[in-house]
Amino acid sequence: MTLTTEAEPKQHPLVSATGHVLKARETGIAIALVLVVVAATAVNPSFLFSGDGFRDLLLTPSLLMVVAVGQAIVIITRNVDLSVGSTVGLTAYLTGRLFIDFPGIPPVLVFIAGIGLGAVLGLINGALVAFAKVPALVITLGTLYIYRGINVAWAGSDRINASDMPADFR
Repeated sequence: MTLTTEAEPKQHPLVSATGHVLKARETGIAIALVLVVVAATAVNPSFLFSGDGFRDLLLTPSLLMVVAVGQAIVIITRNVDLSVGSTVGLTAYLTGRLFIDFPGIPPVLVFIAGIGLGAVLGLINGALVAFAKVPALVITLGTLYIYRGINVAWAGSDRINASDMPADFR
């Protein structure tokens, strides 16, 4: 006895690919993102279609990616750093204050100062974890509040606006 099966008709590759994309679970997320962007643009046309809106759309994720790369290194070593937000805030305030208090200061010096302060704060965390043998979760939770307290004591209610920065940074 011989079994014969009929070959299913071949679908066009474009139809097959479209069906696959529509069935993917990420499609719903992409559609939701598009709807949010369309709604935000409808409410505020300068959200996306102004020079500042598009610049901010590109700038904000790039800052988060720099922090995420640093956090990834910490996580790869099977640790956690809860103080990263306070560290970023403290170094950001330092760099802003340098630009305001010393007009004409070379940006390279400000970047070096910011990187140096961030490195010192991270070194404090690392040294406490390595030499005091205290879990990183405990150390960084403590330094989160210490660094934030220093920032609040230093900055008070002061703000640094984009208009305070050199023209090259606006």
